[in-house]
Amino acid sequence: MKTHRALVFPVTWQSPMLDWLLREFRLLVNESIRIALKEDIRSRARLVRAAYKGLSATHVVYKQYIPSAFEVALSVLKPHRRRLKRGKRSSTPYIRKLMLKAENQSYRLDPKTGRLRIPIRAMEAVQLHLPLSEWHQSFLSDPSWGLGSLTVVPGKIILVVRRGAPRPYEPEAAIALDTNEDSLDGVVASGERMVPTALPFDGVRAVQETHFRRRRRLARKKAGDRRVMCRLLNREGQRERHRIHQRLHRISKRLVQFAESRRAAIVLEDLTLHGAGGRSRRMNRRLSSWPRSMIHRQIEYKAALAGVPVIKVNPAWTSKTCPVCGARRRDRVGKVFVCLMCDWEMDRQINAGMNILKTALASNEALARAVRFQPGALRHDVVSPLYDLFRRGTGAREEPSGVESRPGRGLT
Repeated sequence: MKTHRALVFPVTWQSPMLDWLLREFRLLVNESIRIALKEDIRSRARLVRAAYKGLSATHVVYKQYIPSAFEVALSVLKPHRRRLKRGKRSSTPYIRKLMLKAENQSYRLDPKTGRLRIPIRAMEAVQLHLPLSEWHQSFLSDPSWGLGSLTVVPGKIILVVRRGAPRPYEPEAAIALDTNEDSLDGVVASGERMVPTALPFDGVRAVQETHFRRRRRLARKKAGDRRVMCRLLNREGQRERHRIHQRLHRISKRLVQFAESRRAAIVLEDLTLHGAGGRSRRMNRRLSSWPRSMIHRQIEYKAALAGVPVIKVNPAWTSKTCPVCGARRRDRVGKVFVCLMCDWEMDRQINAGMNILKTALASNEALARAVRFQPGALRHDVVSPLYDLFRRGTGAREEPSGVESRPGRGLT
């Protein structure tokens, strides 16, 4: 398995030839899109056979850029064809912004000095110097990281580095987390020990609400000048993204470090939202700003780099199922889940984390050998933040299940 990281370098240049190359690459991509649509081509090999000869004759550029343009064109066409297949309206896509994508055999980079050579065409190239920080050099100086594709856009160069991920270890514990709007909530289980825990999103919701109000106020104030309004709204959105990304990176790093120190597997929900679903406009806005995919993506790639196993389970009925007797509630559940069959009572989000852990134990033999599921031990435990557990290194007490010890309340 390969893991990737994207290194971003802010770069400005005064090279008309590089600007010309970006325009030519954009034209190559748009022509490739039209050819792929006309002949119903869905693979790069077929597109190479159908269009490489003609495009290489009409565009005098470095020839290895043409297959890269085919790859970009097919990636743009994929969501367009998916929308058409679902019966949705979709216009023919095309690239508006200037860009260039080059594979690792197309450019030359000195990792020590940051000197970058981008070929234009035969016997002609452009030299740039990338501003290398200590973080960039930590990847470029590591021989385990290899160079991947290079993407050039106005004012920025994105370099992808890749390496083989270490093999995940056999888990000795589990961290099962329910993804909510403000936090990740669930349980940490090791052997016969289990403790409820929570990992707050560090004020992400407050940041989103603050910037939403600012954008709405700017839109009203600058409604007479659309150009100024768009520039101010884009700047406000960029500030919001930077603040949210920084917080989520800190949270995901903390979680992966905790899992690695305990040799634990991270169990998450395989979340997917389909369409509007008849929800209100306000609810759709809340769900669209919910950073569930972002936090999951960060956890997954950081766990892959550290060799931490990640297990994804079906999220259906996790908040409405009793982990003790398996009974489901079909009515609306509040903050506390109460089972109508066995009187089990637990915070709804912690209860969902327990059901996620129970599902993971049923589907993963290695995890089932290391963890014993005893929900009754959590009946009176207090939820502890994950970073407190990481700092103190304490676990939950060992005790038999409270439900099992009650007369007439056995597991079935």
